[in-house]
Amino acid sequence: MKELINQFHSLFDNLQKEKDEIKENVAFSERTNYLQDKHRVRNDEMIRIEIGRRRHIADIIDIERKGYQGLTPWGYSALETDILRSKKSLYFVAYHKMTPIAFLGSRLESSNIHITNIAVVPDWQSQGIGRLLIGNLVEVAKMEQVASLSLEVRVSNEKAKALYDKMGFESIRVKKNYYHGDGEDALDMHLIVREDLKTLDEKEE
Repeated sequence: MKELINQFHSLFDNLQKEKDEIKENVAFSERTNYLQDKHRVRNDEMIRIEIGRRRHIADIIDIERKGYQGLTPWGYSALETDILRSKKSLYFVAYHKMTPIAFLGSRLESSNIHITNIAVVPDWQSQGIGRLLIGNLVEVAKMEQVASLSLEVRVSNEKAKALYDKMGFESIRVKKNYYHGDGEDALDMHLIVREDLKTLDEKEE
């Protein structure tokens, strides 16, 4: 009986290893077909969320310009590299009909998904779209068995900080002179998605 149990455990371990190897070979952005793509927001309009591909890069840049007073923190080359060449990146792009209105960029790390960028155009702010995009990422984190989400936010961005607080993010530390250009500090914030998946070091903090 003991030998049979050992054989079963060995078989289970091998199957899990094969599953993990298959997962590693499939891009992060290709493992999200379970997500709902159409959503009704606060103004009662329907929007759709697409997974970012090459064809979305120009729309992401348009959202950046409108959301960041004409600035584009991530240019075409940086977005192209992140979206096309990294198996660890995942982008959501939100549309109202054919108009791009918001996006979120993220990168899968060992036990964390880091939000690299999130923006909503001014005309569509306060409609719950940022919360919706992050909510989608929480669902992805659970499916990927990832412990947490993380992001940086400008210390002066009270509106964004209030949203992240409501969603359960906790302030971890201040990153001094984080933002290029003006040197503003950033607040490093984390959201625990799966307590049981935290690393030993994280649990001891």
